[in-house]
Amino acid sequence: MVIGERFAWAHLPKAGGSATTALFRLFPELIVFEDRDDNNDKHMLFSERAEEIDGKLLSMNLRRLPFWVLSRAQHVARWGIHPDYQPIPMDSPKKLSESGFPDTRLALFTADGRYEIDRWLRMESLADDFLAMVSEWTDVSADRERQVRELAPVNALRYDHEIEHWFTPEQIDSMYRNNPLWAELESRLYGDVFKLP
Repeated sequence: MVIGERFAWAHLPKAGGSATTALFRLFPELIVFEDRDDNNDKHMLFSERAEEIDGKLLSMNLRRLPFWVLSRAQHVARWGIHPDYQPIPMDSPKKLSESGFPDTRLALFTADGRYEIDRWLRMESLADDFLAMVSEWTDVSADRERQVRELAPVNALRYDHEIEHWFTPEQIDSMYRNNPLWAELESRLYGDVFKLP
């Protein structure tokens, strides 16, 4: 988590969080507190920092659902999950599409809706969304804007990112049906949910 005088940003795994942390570090004057990046503290929940975030604008990242599901599945298959970090065999595309885990993860970060997220940063337009947010709190020079836009992906996994190689259109539809919270949020932020061409 990154906390400033007026905001608190939580790191939803596999949604561009490491890149966002790197972006915040380009604006050190905004950072009052930052969780360590070398352990699971970086994924602290708003509820775990309740006193520190009280009254602040709350922010998180989001990513198109099928890409988030695939990225998380790839990560878990390679490194496992906290606290054991033992690789876990990747579920089949069918099982991934039938899981309600993404909505469970969103509910965990919002404490079942008790925390309203004021500002969502879309991974697919991270530079634009990040700049729009931080420009409310600090001067964004042309040089710092360039640094934001030139930041390379951070901790990006190497695998086949072509979503149609993993899921059928029917499985993607199932994914959204099984995660209505994510589907509603994605529709609001992106204008629609993801569909294969």
